[in-house]
Amino acid sequence: MKNIVLVFILALLMVGCKEEYVFDAEFTIPTVLNSPASVVIDVASPTNVILSWDGGAAAQGYVTYEILFDKAGGNFSEPIYRSFSDLGVSPTFTLTHSTLNTIARKAGIGTASTGNVIWTVTASKGGEVRSSGLTKEISVTRGAGIDYTGTTLYLFGTATENNGAGGQAMRRAADGVFIAYTKAAVNGNYYFKSSTTDAEPFICYADETGKIKEGSGSYSVNANAAGEVYRVTVDLNTQKMVIDKITTVKAIWGATFDVIGNMTYQGNGIFKADNCTIKFIQKSRPETNPPSWLGWIEERYYFIATINGVERCFGRRDGVSAERPLGTETPAFYELEEFAWSQWDHLWKMKGTLDLTKCSITINTNKNGLMIHEFSNVVPL
Repeated sequence: MKNIVLVFILALLMVGCKEEYVFDAEFTIPTVLNSPASVVIDVASPTNVILSWDGGAAAQGYVTYEILFDKAGGNFSEPIYRSFSDLGVSPTFTLTHSTLNTIARKAGIGTASTGNVIWTVTASKGGEVRSSGLTKEISVTRGAGIDYTGTTLYLFGTATENNGAGGQAMRRAADGVFIAYTKAAVNGNYYFKSSTTDAEPFICYADETGKIKEGSGSYSVNANAAGEVYRVTVDLNTQKMVIDKITTVKAIWGATFDVIGNMTYQGNGIFKADNCTIKFIQKSRPETNPPSWLGWIEERYYFIATINGVERCFGRRDGVSAERPLGTETPAFYELEEFAWSQWDHLWKMKGTLDLTKCSITINTNKNGLMIHEFSNVVPL
């Protein structure tokens, strides 16, 4: 009899639990889209364009929204731009003038012209995606300026490390944004081309204020000393060029800030440190300067660059917790991005086989379109 009662009680508990944790994936879609009827684009404007919608909710939890843009007359089957809403679940989308300018360009609206773009929103939950079936149109007026949609740009000029011969490939960091690291002569100039071989390439330059203009011209560079390393950033969306001076780059341990290798500029966007001694930090190795609190082996590292006199972190771009690589990682695992320096953020762990070795550490600022670092010439201590 006791066993029968026990089984009955367990059955009731199981039924109760099942009812308590039923997941309700039901949700509704937006019913009204809201956006300005027209926008005159000012890529330098600090005021954003806000898109929003009414309706759309979940019986339980949250709905995820995605915004799609297309050229007028399109059906969003091949959207020219797409993005999740603010925070992914808010019924709003904050759009900068710079991004709207890119969308307008992709929609075929030329500079100093007015045209229309359309947008819609989809809602999803539990893997199910539903279109709102709504379309909203925005009349967009672009300013005069750059209208280049290519994916390549080359740095030319006598202030480059090859004195302008042949052009130096710039890394495409984002749509319309190109970056190159180069060593400057005492003085000279910069200008830019879309190709090193085309008979009629796209050509642009920066005026004395740093504003990018289409056509022939150049920007004068007055270096303080021969051999200075500069980072040249061209943003065709905002029509601005920025030049940053790079004075030092070093690989350091995250736990102690001790330098693993001081990296020198090699040319063609490459920094390198040879004969770097790699000893993972641990209590049994007092020569590694282990902190008093350390109770484990520490192999986390990142890079510190002095840019315009300020130390900045060249670190791991995904921001996740560091894990020791297995050797099967893609080059993107070693991609660098610039951040404010915070001791325990944007670190990597070294591969275990690097412990007790000497090696070369290289940062290539433009390897197959990525800014990555690599270890090579590894030999035992």
